[in-house]
Amino acid sequence: MNSPRFLPRLALVLAAASLAACSDSDAPGGSPPSGTAPFPSPNWEVRTPEAQGMSKAGLDAALDYAFQEGKNTQGVVVIRRRAIVAERYEPGRDERSFAGSWSVAKSFTSAVVGIAIGQGLIPSADAPMTDYLPDWAGTPKASIKLRHVLNMASGLRWQESYDPATTTTSDVIGMVLTNDALGYAASREVANPPGTVFNYSSGDTMLVSGVLERATGKSAGEFATANLFTKIGMSPTDWWRDGHSRTLTYCCLDTPTREFAKLGLLFLERGQWAGTQVIAESWIDESTAPSPSFEGYGYFWWLIGRTNSNIPADTYAARGVDGQFIYVIPSLQIVVVRNGHYDKHPGDSLADPNLVSVYPPSGLSEGRGTVPPNSWSDTDFIGPIVSAITDR
Repeated sequence: MNSPRFLPRLALVLAAASLAACSDSDAPGGSPPSGTAPFPSPNWEVRTPEAQGMSKAGLDAALDYAFQEGKNTQGVVVIRRRAIVAERYEPGRDERSFAGSWSVAKSFTSAVVGIAIGQGLIPSADAPMTDYLPDWAGTPKASIKLRHVLNMASGLRWQESYDPATTTTSDVIGMVLTNDALGYAASREVANPPGTVFNYSSGDTMLVSGVLERATGKSAGEFATANLFTKIGMSPTDWWRDGHSRTLTYCCLDTPTREFAKLGLLFLERGQWAGTQVIAESWIDESTAPSPSFEGYGYFWWLIGRTNSNIPADTYAARGVDGQFIYVIPSLQIVVVRNGHYDKHPGDSLADPNLVSVYPPSGLSEGRGTVPPNSWSDTDFIGPIVSAITDR
């Protein structure tokens, strides 16, 4: 996902200095730094880049990169200190247009698990999966814990290939072509001891749909609406379901680009929203800590600053196929969202008989689904935004 590096070393030194110099008063969880806008309630405050300590030229460079011909970008929004400092949409779209998430939804699933744990509905990330998938008791899957699933280290066999040529072997293609996504994911056999091997698996995330449903008595989407979306004023939202009406926790949460940014801001603000602790601070730390099996991944969050030295080290991101991103940079009080071109299905958000028939990726069906960029570089996009900061 990352192209050749170009960010000047000076910018990296300045970013590191910013981290070191961050005082208690401007650290997340302390008093907000001077110039911080109110929380969006539900609408965002829009300010000039200069008012938030940034240069317009640097932000324009990032937007120009995102909207190059062939990038197929639908919308970009840049937040600093709770205010929108830059925003752009493709012709015919605006801040009200639905965007698709694909696997960006996994990070929302992580947040919802944290809320359920905070409410005591799930005891902890160490809960055995057999508590929620009792058919696994007495099988080789009995030792899998929720933590292993959140880290993409369940040990279950899974091939995450989006190449149409692998239709007969790709598990993710197999799952989107069935109307029982949870049943498909739960039926995979054990390949490795749990917690030992990182293997990116949409099936692992789909298992959490079953966990949340059994733990809360509601579908994951219903629980998320009441305990996350409503709390942060995130609307409209439309989270897709499989043919059994189970929330597709591994993908497919439709909402406008500005609304995606609210999850990034919630994590930036240590789980607090306008005086309400929506997610425990401890979950923000736990879910963005590196997995024992791969330092570049947490609980359904990519810890991209640990694997790309050209962006601030504390950067983490929600990522989805066809170029869907929520970037969070706590040290710089920045959230950035990029969504690709998306044509939303006009009917019910039910994947019946299968998901790809109504939510196709990769521009497979003209006028439907998502269209990918011809290439994408975190460095080339995030680098100019970091360099645009003038008040470090």
